[in-house]
Amino acid sequence: MDKELLDILQGKDETTEPKKEFKEITLKFGKGCVGDEFQGKDGNSYIQIMIPPNEEVKQPWQTFVVKANQVHENQYGKGMWCKLPADGSTTVTKSVAKGVDEQGKTIWENEKTKIPNKELKAMVESYKSKDKSQDKSQGDSLLDKIEKKAHQASEQNKSIEHSQNKNRNTTR
Repeated sequence: MDKELLDILQGKDETTEPKKEFKEITLKFGKGCVGDEFQGKDGNSYIQIMIPPNEEVKQPWQTFVVKANQVHENQYGKGMWCKLPADGSTTVTKSVAKGVDEQGKTIWENEKTKIPNKELKAMVESYKSKDKSQDKSQGDSLLDKIEKKAHQASEQNKSIEHSQNKNRNTTR
């Protein structure tokens, strides 16, 4: 067999370039952060994903939109996830108060910013670091917390026994 024919059959054709691989990042979020599905002007289905507020930096609720077929339910059915290109960026929208009208109602305007997907992942999954920082701020491991609870319970039992013994001695 001819070498060129053998290479073509094995998929080693010189005219085909190797596929470009791009890295993806996975965003994980709760079902409560997923909005309704809607159809865009281009005819594709999209879903709006809400980013929870960050109290540390006084950040309000923000949203971004991805194609509906990119959003999936996790294996346990309690969360959602989607994949985005690691080197890409996504437009994030937040409502900003612009003033008050004659009736005293607040006038809201959408503010759009383009954010790198790596930063978006940090924003969406900020609840993970928040839980860890709360645990670290208390400075106790789970074992330490259990030991403290056990110590508190034993102290309470001692004080209850002591008061019961006092009551027995006074009633005799």
